[in-house]
Amino acid sequence: MSTNPEINPLSQSSEEITLKDKNQKEGFSFYSKYNTLLQIIPDGLVLISDSCIRYSNGIFANMMEYRLDEIINLNINILIAPNYQKLVLERYEKRLKGELVPPQYEIELVTKTGKIIPVLINTGLVYSDNEKLEFVLIKNLSEIVSKNIELKKRANEFENKLEAERKLLQYFIEYLPDSIYFKDKSSRFIKANKATLAKMGLKTFDELIGKTDKDFFDTYHAEQAKKDEEEIIRTGKSILNKVEKETWNNGNITWASTTKIPLRDDDNNIIGTFGITRDITELKKAEEIKNALLKISTAVTTVPDTQNLFSTIHQIIMDLMKADNFYIAMYNEETNIVSFPYFVDQVDQAPADRKAGRGLTEYVLRTGKAQLIDGETDLKLRAMGETSLIGEPTQIWLGVPLVVQGKTIGAIVVQDYTDATTYAESEKQILTYVSEQIALAIDKKYREQKIIQYSEELKESNATKDKFFSIIAHDLKSPLNGLLGLSRMIWEEYDSMDDDELRSSLEILKNSTENVYKLIENLLDWSRFQTGKIKFQPSFQNMFTIVEDIRMLLNQNIIIKEIVVRNKLNPSTFIWGDTNMLHSLMQNLLSNAIKFTNKGGIIEITEQSFENKIEFTVADNGVGIEQKDLEKLFKLDVSFSTTGTMNERGTGLGLALCKEIIGMHGGSISVQSKINAGTKIIFTLNKQNS
Repeated sequence: MSTNPEINPLSQSSEEITLKDKNQKEGFSFYSKYNTLLQIIPDGLVLISDSCIRYSNGIFANMMEYRLDEIINLNINILIAPNYQKLVLERYEKRLKGELVPPQYEIELVTKTGKIIPVLINTGLVYSDNEKLEFVLIKNLSEIVSKNIELKKRANEFENKLEAERKLLQYFIEYLPDSIYFKDKSSRFIKANKATLAKMGLKTFDELIGKTDKDFFDTYHAEQAKKDEEEIIRTGKSILNKVEKETWNNGNITWASTTKIPLRDDDNNIIGTFGITRDITELKKAEEIKNALLKISTAVTTVPDTQNLFSTIHQIIMDLMKADNFYIAMYNEETNIVSFPYFVDQVDQAPADRKAGRGLTEYVLRTGKAQLIDGETDLKLRAMGETSLIGEPTQIWLGVPLVVQGKTIGAIVVQDYTDATTYAESEKQILTYVSEQIALAIDKKYREQKIIQYSEELKESNATKDKFFSIIAHDLKSPLNGLLGLSRMIWEEYDSMDDDELRSSLEILKNSTENVYKLIENLLDWSRFQTGKIKFQPSFQNMFTIVEDIRMLLNQNIIIKEIVVRNKLNPSTFIWGDTNMLHSLMQNLLSNAIKFTNKGGIIEITEQSFENKIEFTVADNGVGIEQKDLEKLFKLDVSFSTTGTMNERGTGLGLALCKEIIGMHGGSISVQSKINAGTKIIFTLNKQNS
């Protein structure tokens, strides 16, 4: 390439234009052959001869801000920045001499408007029709730089976006409340978020890495989790939203919804598991409480009695929390008595009914509020005089009142003797929440039981009345009719009767009158018992003396049947009872024994002393009673009366009256009998006022 300062491309001579036209007319061979190809080259291209541009493609013309017709025959030096013209000239001259020079180098060009643009040029020589031309490929470096800058900008933006997304993902993992963790093929933790540390009760990740579930949970849950992870690694299948019961090594129980998927490397090989665990303990507790309330409501109508209801309530509470030591206390406001109808405890025995005192149970009943009491609080309450120690002290005690329509009817209590962490506010809230339904259930069951009891009592009362009127209508009417007939006969036939006949008739009249009198006496005593008009006035009584009094009263009958009555009671033994009632009791028992003892038989009255009571036995060797009839003896609603060994008639009221008397004395009565071997009536009386 050479410079020709005489050529001014901005003012072309007519001779140069003619040359251009001449070239076009002659069909400049290079141009005409490769015009289409040259036009589609993405870079600028020019052919130079004698320092003038003989050909230019459109890309170069546009690059230099010229039209094609303007740039043809333009001196190339016009376009080269002054500080690069010397370099271009030197390399062109060396190339003409055949010296080796770099074909590619960077220079700066000046556009039509004076803008400086950096370019990369590739130069070479071509020959066409014996003409030597220099071709130059020009690449606009400013566009490359611009594109590189744009690409770099885009790359930076992409990196920034990736970094932002990475930080967002890391933030998401770190601060998501769900537990997120990664495990290797041996189910060991290799990475986790902060929520996992908090769940495990750890402070640093170093405390977690390398550990397994067995370090935190009980064997069953840990082995089940490992089994699931081994299945994921083996099959590549995920586990989604599995609800798990988590039993921790300290005994606490939580619930979780867990999703686990295979953890893969860049080659898609499974290298472990990735898990997300959401704590659903509160949700599960709400569901369990709802189910518990439903079970309690259902139990009222399905269980047969209060004891079964209490047992069912205990099982329901055990589903909600630890309840190995559990009891239900009931409070009678009228009597101020606290009873414990249901009591299950690993240490203490069920307390007896007691007057409301200063125990923790009474503290709940007194305040009407749920109480969570640990050892320290217990000591403070005792120091304040609010409570006193009853039974064994516990590490933690939780009691909740049972309230119906604003009235405290009892309390439910759970306690732990060894672990103070067993119960907290959450258990207190749960027990308080279900206590209302429990109170309603117990109250309803008690009312049902009272209705059933009242119905039975009413039935028994009606039966008793029926029996009473039946006795009046039949048993009393019959002997009175006999007395009336016998007395009429004596009146009418008195003059014709000799002394023996008269004496015999009067004896029959006397015995019948005594039987009627005894029947009336029993009826009156029974009616007084039923109406509550008979007064119970106990004092110390000597049963030996009472038996002797009755034996003398019944001595005529004893002599007639030639029976031996042996009073083997201790003359110095005293019991606590009502003198009139005890006389009536022994009169009925000895009368029955005489009635069913054969002529020449034996009756014995014996005693056996115990700590607070004496057991008495009236035994005969008479005809005995069949086993199927024993249960009828004390029932008024069942008609059961037999004649004695000498056809003595009975009222059917005697033993029923005896049972009433023994009951008022706080004792018990039973019968043992064998046909043709005799009968034993066994009853107990207290030694002193209890």
